[in-house]
Amino acid sequence: MLAHAVSQEKDRSRTVVLTYTTTNQLEDAVRISKVLDRGTQIPRVTGWCAFLLNEIIRPYLPTLYPHVSLSGLAMSEPNSFKYLKGSNKYFSREGFAYPSFLGKLAVDVIEASKGAAIRRLESIYDTIYLDEAQDIRGNDLCVLESLLRSSIQLFIVLDPRQSTLSTTSRDTKYKKNYKSHGILELYRLWERQGLLGIEYENETRRATPRIASFSDAILGPNIGLGETISNVPERGRHDGVFLIDRNETEEYSEAHHATLLAIKQSSTYAAIETVNFKLSKGMTRDDIIVVATGPIEQFLSKGKPLPPESACGFYVAVTRAKYSVAIAVKNPPKMLAAMTTLPLWKGIDIQLA
Repeated sequence: MLAHAVSQEKDRSRTVVLTYTTTNQLEDAVRISKVLDRGTQIPRVTGWCAFLLNEIIRPYLPTLYPHVSLSGLAMSEPNSFKYLKGSNKYFSREGFAYPSFLGKLAVDVIEASKGAAIRRLESIYDTIYLDEAQDIRGNDLCVLESLLRSSIQLFIVLDPRQSTLSTTSRDTKYKKNYKSHGILELYRLWERQGLLGIEYENETRRATPRIASFSDAILGPNIGLGETISNVPERGRHDGVFLIDRNETEEYSEAHHATLLAIKQSSTYAAIETVNFKLSKGMTRDDIIVVATGPIEQFLSKGKPLPPESACGFYVAVTRAKYSVAIAVKNPPKMLAAMTTLPLWKGIDIQLA
């Protein structure tokens, strides 16, 4: 969807595509290049942090902190920001900007420049695409609001069910109001204020119908996104959602060439491609194994709700699979028997492997 929209831009030199993670930057660049004719101009694809640093902060930093020589983005941060004041809250002695407060620094620079930082962007870009926008948090959302109020055409793509990462872990702006997948409520507020219009896309091109139905149940209908419709046909062999014994993950992985997803990577699974839940975002595999945590097992067998962040992590893990997802649990037969009694799993096809 995003790649096709970008390909229709008349002047791609005045178009930029933003996203938070390096994985998504590479994925977006590849997808866009595939839909463009050879030899045509490819728009710039860059990271959200790089955009803030180079397009907003750097040109107008002297209006706020003229004594600071900006070196780049810091790779480490102080243990506590509690007693840091002025520029020391944003920069190391060498002039490296701390990622946790990059959004707040950008907001301060926009204010100090009396909006010139945004006007400069208006002179450079006609269109900005922001992908995986559920990762944008804290004061970064205030920067996003400034862009929404500008003359730049802004397209925002997000799946609140995949709210597992964050542009900042220490910035408390909006933290109490819009946690995890609750970030959708802020966009709905902006819609009521006339800043944007929301279009809901319920069609998936990633997973088969049985996986789509199972993943919908993880967060339930309360977030108001509706049923996911899959247009991915099954391949005709070992398709769907399975329960396997946790002690049989290596054998299962070898038999089905499945990638293992876990909260923590472990030497226990050294022979298997193993990826952390959060780091798997953006990844697609034909077959995967998800190692269930204690809370996930409680959710599956008893319907005990997962905390929002954990639910999003489980959702991301499950939806990395195109054809089959195996949930590794302690006792698969007992788990399946318990799940069949819960309304949560009614009508969802889950099998023992």
